[in-house]
Amino acid sequence: MIKRYVYRPEKKEYLLPSRKPNVVTDKEQLLGFVQDTNASDIEERFAKALEKQNKDYIFRVPLGQVGEPGWKELDFMVIDGGYFPIEIDEMGFIHQGKETQDALKDAFVMDYFKDYNPFPVKRITGERLATQEIADQTAKELFP
Repeated sequence: MIKRYVYRPEKKEYLLPSRKPNVVTDKEQLLGFVQDTNASDIEERFAKALEKQNKDYIFRVPLGQVGEPGWKELDFMVIDGGYFPIEIDEMGFIHQGKETQDALKDAFVMDYFKDYNPFPVKRITGERLATQEIADQTAKELFP
């Protein structure tokens, strides 16, 4: 009996960048919420870092009427002797190409809060919140 040969190419494993910007370790217990609102791991780490610094903040501040055309959402408004709008950006390679959208949103935020004389919008990349230790250091640098 002749056995038929079937070619099966060797399976190659490709190392693709992870779409999830951070890895949650076994020790780290993230709940996926900040102030009873759904949050990503990097947002939750930043909130924990702010709490360790005893900073007051509001998470997911709606700008305009929710659901109306043109409404936006600010990730964090930190209140520490002034108003500090903070935007959390995904990992760099995921967020590339969004600079124009970011600039427009930042201008919108500054105009929306002009009566409160806020500091300029600060953008924090996911790399600076990759672990809780790094997030704590980032918060200390922003709010010494």
